[in-house]
Amino acid sequence: MTTVETENATPVHKSSWLLAALLFVPSAIVIAKLPLFPTSRWLNEVLSLSDLSPRLQVHTEFVLFVPLSAIVVCFFRLTLGLPVLSLFRPILTALAFRIVGIPQGLAFLAIVLGGVVLVKPLLKQAHYYVRVPLVLSLAAVSLLVPLMLDKWWHVQTLRHLAYFPLINLALVCEAFTKILNHKGLRAAMWPTVNAVLAAIVIALLAGIPGAMHLLLSYPEVLILQAGAVLMIGKYLDLQLFADRNPFMPKPPAAADVRPQPSPTSKLRLINE
Repeated sequence: MTTVETENATPVHKSSWLLAALLFVPSAIVIAKLPLFPTSRWLNEVLSLSDLSPRLQVHTEFVLFVPLSAIVVCFFRLTLGLPVLSLFRPILTALAFRIVGIPQGLAFLAIVLGGVVLVKPLLKQAHYYVRVPLVLSLAAVSLLVPLMLDKWWHVQTLRHLAYFPLINLALVCEAFTKILNHKGLRAAMWPTVNAVLAAIVIALLAGIPGAMHLLLSYPEVLILQAGAVLMIGKYLDLQLFADRNPFMPKPPAAADVRPQPSPTSKLRLINE
């Protein structure tokens, strides 16, 4: 075995024990918190955040929500093999959908990305520190336009769109623009759609009644989340739909090219 292979080799027993610990320990704590066990009362007092003040609960739910959302993105990227514009963009987009609503957020994001396509000549072949500030400015303008329209139409939905997180909007537009400039619109649409789909799944899971508050009672689930991510990477890295972009045209089928007979063989056939 070469030196490189030795360095890259990971002891199987070590990773297996770590994975088992990350899955078993928090699962055992969750089970021990059930009312039928004598440890329930003590564990629910010591290992629980449900007694925090309402203001701190909101912040703590956010802290618990973000890492757990990574499981969904990890599943999309590794198991399904779908590009998702990096790990954090779908999670931040899910937070944006939680703020402004999924239908409104989808419509707003589609309009902004459509605007990015229109101003593509300004962004093509621009330096990173030119392209990103330009995208940031355009994203900020897109958040101000609904406020200006609301002055005339007095539509609460337009006013609410201004709460779409600016940095997240700029990050999505920047990633979309980068692929758009290098590979074209069809190539840029696929990872963007996947990122939005992952964000919708995350937002829907977070929107289950009582789901976020339940995390306060079981903060050990964060350790279980780490085990779940390791398990996906170890056993479920299937890449089921890798390299399948439905927006790209299908390559032409290979023509049935038959070998042409050489002049010598033609003469032989004639003579025969």
